[in-house]
Amino acid sequence: MTPEVINMFKFLEKQSYLVILLVLGVMLIIISFFDVKDFSKLQIESRNNVVWLGVVIGSILSGFSLFFYAQDRLTLGWFKSASVRIKDGRLYAPCGHAQINISFGKIEDKSQMAPSSMVVLPANEYFDSECIFDTKSSLGAYIQSIFPNQALEVQKLIQEELVTLKSRKEEKEPGITQASYGIGAGVFLKKALHSNQPIIFVSVTTKRAHEGLRAEMSYIFAAVKKIQQISADNRIDTVCIPVVGTGHGGLRKEVGLFSLLLAICDGISKPTGHHIKQYNIVVYRASPNEKPSISINSSKRILKTAIGLFE
Repeated sequence: MTPEVINMFKFLEKQSYLVILLVLGVMLIIISFFDVKDFSKLQIESRNNVVWLGVVIGSILSGFSLFFYAQDRLTLGWFKSASVRIKDGRLYAPCGHAQINISFGKIEDKSQMAPSSMVVLPANEYFDSECIFDTKSSLGAYIQSIFPNQALEVQKLIQEELVTLKSRKEEKEPGITQASYGIGAGVFLKKALHSNQPIIFVSVTTKRAHEGLRAEMSYIFAAVKKIQQISADNRIDTVCIPVVGTGHGGLRKEVGLFSLLLAICDGISKPTGHHIKQYNIVVYRASPNEKPSISINSSKRILKTAIGLFE
């Protein structure tokens, strides 16, 4: 392959599927009418016989691209399409008095880039050690990264705060009961051990006998309400939060992000004395070379839709 062709493929790799469809459609139409000797030098000659099949397929691909682009951009009925921008791989959009950002990476890394933000860590209704020692969960990964070899000390701090919360016994597993603090309960640590970054552990999953561990969309709304209450009580302006309920909770990742954004936008739309000014949502991405758990294009559409419902 020539360098020009290689560069073209590298360019297309970075584009959305709509751009790729449009480019392929236009190219099919061109080569159906012209014999391309050297595309980089625009050395083309008219064909004696037009390849009508290529024209048809190219027109269909181009039409699909333009149709879906228009559908993504235009205002439909009462729904308004919000303005979402992207910079340095991060999505951001205004929503009322606040700004919502979506970045792609790990909560333990992204939170350190905004040390004044309150970090939100999802827990189960029992606030037990199952999540804190699970490095595959947002909570466990954060604790093991920020507080290495100190998980027990952090768990002790959580248990000390739980004394002030109401609880009731629930059958967690067949024959095993444990104190449950319910969904939407929060434990706030203004300073945990050596860290000056505020943290809130909020319950977003439930585990019951014969049901297992799960999350629902309504649980995310309850969690966001608690986050906003704690922020108001402590005059916190920014929060850093992963997409909750999608790990062990079992919610589809896109559904979890949409639920989280709806809950945030709903809270922003309500009149209160104190408002969070910036929400930093982190979509999990193992490394810059790997795909995020929710693609950038999907995240953008979900963000546009959620904010558009409240515009």
